[in-house]
Amino acid sequence: MSAATAMHKQALLVFAAVAAGLPGELHAQQTPAPAVEIDADDIGGVVTSRFGPEAGVWVIAQTTELGTRFAKIAVTDERGRYVVPDLPKARYRVWVRGYGLVDSSKVAAERGQILNLTAETAPSLAAAAQYYPAAYWYSMLKIPDQSRFPGTGDKGNGIPENFKTQQQWLNFIKTNGCGNCHQIGNYATRTIAAALGNFESSQDAWTQRLSVGPAGHDMVNFITQLMTPDGGQLAALADWSDRIKAGELPPRSPRRPAGVERNLVVTVRDWLDPKHYLHDLTTTDRRHPTINAYGPIYGDTELSSNAQPVLDPVHNTKTTIEPPVREGTPSSALANKVVAASAYWGMEQTWDSKVNAHTSVMDQDGRVYFAAQNRAPKDIPAYCKKGSSLRSAQLYPLDVPHEGFFQNSRQVTVYDPKTKKFTTIDTCFGTHHLNFAEDANNTLWLSNNTGLGGAPNPELAVAGWINTKLLWQTGDAAKAQGWTPFIVDTNGNGKRDEGYNQPGQPPDYSKDTRIPFGMYAMAYSPADKVVWGSSLAHPGYIMRLDTGRNPPDTALTEIYKVPLPGYGIRGMDVDRDGVAWLPLDSGHLASFDRRKCKGPLNGPSAEKGEKCPEGFSFYPLSGPGFQGDPGAEENPYYVWVDWFNILGLGPNVPFETGNQSDSLHALVGGQIVELRVPYPMGFFAKGLEGRIDDPKAGWKGRELWATSGNRTPFHIEGIDAPAPGAPGATPETLSSPLVVEFQLRPNPLAH
Repeated sequence: MSAATAMHKQALLVFAAVAAGLPGELHAQQTPAPAVEIDADDIGGVVTSRFGPEAGVWVIAQTTELGTRFAKIAVTDERGRYVVPDLPKARYRVWVRGYGLVDSSKVAAERGQILNLTAETAPSLAAAAQYYPAAYWYSMLKIPDQSRFPGTGDKGNGIPENFKTQQQWLNFIKTNGCGNCHQIGNYATRTIAAALGNFESSQDAWTQRLSVGPAGHDMVNFITQLMTPDGGQLAALADWSDRIKAGELPPRSPRRPAGVERNLVVTVRDWLDPKHYLHDLTTTDRRHPTINAYGPIYGDTELSSNAQPVLDPVHNTKTTIEPPVREGTPSSALANKVVAASAYWGMEQTWDSKVNAHTSVMDQDGRVYFAAQNRAPKDIPAYCKKGSSLRSAQLYPLDVPHEGFFQNSRQVTVYDPKTKKFTTIDTCFGTHHLNFAEDANNTLWLSNNTGLGGAPNPELAVAGWINTKLLWQTGDAAKAQGWTPFIVDTNGNGKRDEGYNQPGQPPDYSKDTRIPFGMYAMAYSPADKVVWGSSLAHPGYIMRLDTGRNPPDTALTEIYKVPLPGYGIRGMDVDRDGVAWLPLDSGHLASFDRRKCKGPLNGPSAEKGEKCPEGFSFYPLSGPGFQGDPGAEENPYYVWVDWFNILGLGPNVPFETGNQSDSLHALVGGQIVELRVPYPMGFFAKGLEGRIDDPKAGWKGRELWATSGNRTPFHIEGIDAPAPGAPGATPETLSSPLVVEFQLRPNPLAH
């Protein structure tokens, strides 16, 4: 054996040990694993490689014999043992995936079988890297140095003048820009598909790629804002994919699951079809998570389709329902025309939805409330306008019609699974995210993401609510609804006064002040009976709305700006102690605890959001970052707090979506626990929920549910992927959107 060969073998040996999370300890030193016990519906065994037992790798059992794509995944323990539990009756193909490995051969298996598997060590770092999450690849992108900010335009340093800081640029190429809709760095984005065409340069290829499909207009708009004389983000993307094609690899490798992460069981199903993406899902009433036990899961297809998917996770069947719309309701196709052919769907107009269902929630009776369009945005009811008898309209009438399609002009549509009937609620305010309060009226709170940081028309920046108890008693949608603009107590008298300052006016601190910030997320705080929301305006804000004793007359808002090192917010949630939790583009999960505020929160300058920086705490995420950026390269889209310890990591544990890392991040005892979906690669959660199917069944009766909300579901690893993480090889094998179920066992072998 040559010295070079010996050194290469030793490097691979050390690489395998480090990837396993066992620095300084080689697999061959481990003792043989004792036998694994299984039930008749499990598959279990031991995973070994040429180095011995393999700890912290995944065993994947997949079948195509059910009504949906189905894969169940378990993690090996410290001795390489595994149990994939509670499999539906079918024939399976089983294999091993893990960092430091390449996929093992797929072995045919059936339930009740002890199946020992041979893991295959990666022959090179290049082979191993193909299994890394997208963040490891996208972090190789070269970003403008901090010294180039603030931007001074084409006649100065080339950076556009509206980018004042590097953080603002990063936010734009992450969650609140390019990373809003899809995972960058996965196989489909770091390579240029041959079907896209032949080009003289990679920059030409990227120019074409960003103009294709129904999102082409938006992508061109985004990249145009990032142009500089040296090519800006477009040139950076071309350079990035060129270096990857030439063989450059991520400088860091991910660690394997360790500790409680090895107790995770992940079940993957799909629903709908590859052409139509989903934004969100609902499974239960958050306040009463045993509602709809073992029942169907409902999805929200936003711009893509009128059909909303329904998944039965017990029988593994998928169907659709279609909410009604009034005649003349415009389609999303009007604002998302295909002008350049997609490499996957050609010139087909795949996005064509009049329903535009963004998010949904379930009530105490199992009814599903969709934030969905059910009439044209120009058809505003008279009760919304000046002269209405509704108190909200008297204080703040809403009368801004829109011609054609307007993204945030949704109302509410309710589906009752018991009667199979829909009810439309014509709201004056647009709807976006929604959550129920814990009150006698079962009040439904709704954001509309219109105003600064959201859609245009800051005069429409309001929060809305529906008294659903009154609605179902009377059927009167007008009487049941209310709304309020966001008024800050800048005169410091502790109450709301009419005649407030309007946005853009010089401040008069003898008056209150209306702020034009759009509220994106909407979360209810059980602790103090108020609602919180997030505003996407850079660097990110959170807003606290207290309606007072007599809404809307008494409704007051507080606003807080995210301080450094944080920036770049999207969703948010609140725990049962009233602490707000925020996902940040800076590579953090952050919290805001109003109880930590030291000074008065109202009075002059309260509208600027700078009253309580001491209320924020920051928890860094793991993973690589861009060179010159201290934070992880992560696009965390949303946060959901487990109020009732549904998964088993504890009550009030926040879960942040790991959109660049195929994962959910949970904060437990000040430490990040990573719940990764290793197969198929491309998991991109937007919303998630927990449900308790059986309180007496332990871990088997509890689960978290998330959908993969990537606007390009066909980028997800296909069932016949020609390369690790690659899309399907044919239109028929391209991936549909995913529904992912997370369960946490007391140990890796529980069954």
